Amino acid sequence: METKILPKKEKQIIYLGSSRFPYGFAETQKIILISQSLIYANNRVTVVCNKGVYNEKDHPELKETGYYNGIEYVFTSGNPFNAEKFIKRNLLKIKGIYKEWQFIKNRKKRNELDCAVLSTHSFYSVLYCYLLSRIYGFRIVLNYVEFYSKVKKKWYQFKYIINDILFDRFAPSLSDGLLPISEFLIDHLKKVSPSKKYLKLPGLTDFGRYNDTDILHGEKYFLFCGNVSYMEIIEFILDAYKTLTNTSAFLYLVISGNHEKINELKIRISVSPSAERIKIFSHLTERELFTYYRNAIALLIPLRPTFQDVARFPHKTGEYLASGNPVISTNYGEIKYYFKDKQNMLLAETYDIDLFAEKMQFAIDNPELIKEIGINGKNIALQLFDYKGKAENLNQFFDEIIN
Repeated sequence: METKILPKKEKQIIYLGSSRFPYGFAETQKIILISQSLIYANNRVTVVCNKGVYNEKDHPELKETGYYNGIEYVFTSGNPFNAEKFIKRNLLKIKGIYKEWQFIKNRKKRNELDCAVLSTHSFYSVLYCYLLSRIYGFRIVLNYVEFYSKVKKKWYQFKYIINDILFDRFAPSLSDGLLPISEFLIDHLKKVSPSKKYLKLPGLTDFGRYNDTDILHGEKYFLFCGNVSYMEIIEFILDAYKTLTNTSAFLYLVISGNHEKINELKIRISVSPSAERIKIFSHLTERELFTYYRNAIALLIPLRPTFQDVARFPHKTGEYLASGNPVISTNYGEIKYYFKDKQNMLLAETYDIDLFAEKMQFAIDNPELIKEIGINGKNIALQLFDYKGKAENLNQFFDEIIN
């Protein structure tokens, strides 16, 4: 029987900076899992979104305020949906910012605000929250998940280039505490803000999400899940798959993002010699997605030797591992701190098509051994990435920041 953690004092925590809650990808899932971890430790968490971004047709049940998995949320614009008309959309943005300020002021007035967690990579949003925190007397913790100033951008994207430089250099100093996702970011924090408290927090996972999945009896397949904007990674996987000598396994690509880019990818695959063995999926339900994870030969997530991939910890790594199936990746960044090749993951030593294909071939040729590797990977993930297992550490960290 699980023992619930009971802290000395319930803390009142809000999440600021994101407009996507409760539906979304990595950022939204991290908000959900950190919030659930804090709630598990008997704290109150409210996610505050100052504008609506959803299509009402996709989520007609979504309201201005409500609860999702025990997490309270509010859209301060009064509407969780993106208005079609330009004037109305911008008026709602202004209303949302004003009502967000009112929300913060009223929460603090009722003594219902101890700390705000910031899920943003806008330097100006961090600066704004810093000023509010000093006026009203609450702490701020920055969720730090990427080294933004080193992410490649177009030469004309001056606004983003300046923002990201300011963010990486000064946002940590404006925060009372930080939740860095990697050793790389911790090293950076020690240079720019050495006195700040931090808690390393890799990608959290909810293992219970696999309880409602099915066992599929059919074709064997590798699986990659990602956004079509990661076209370089998708092409890398396609090239690796093409070199396999044993093509008894299919390749499933679960792709989200721009519809035109997805159609371009489909056209490219249609002329490939392996076209009949490659399938693209989009718009899967959570249950369908996790069912595909659970039944794959192996799950693919090649990482590149770039600042972006070395500094982050992809959220879906934890989701992959929770399936109990082996993960094939490359030995960069955070991966090398937790995993060993052929023990709890299959790791290509470098970002090389042939080396990655060798690991895929190994998975095909060694079905019994990779089952053991998959189980070992899941056990590591249970120890390190389970959101319930992180609750006590998170709770203590927030106690230190607030007190």
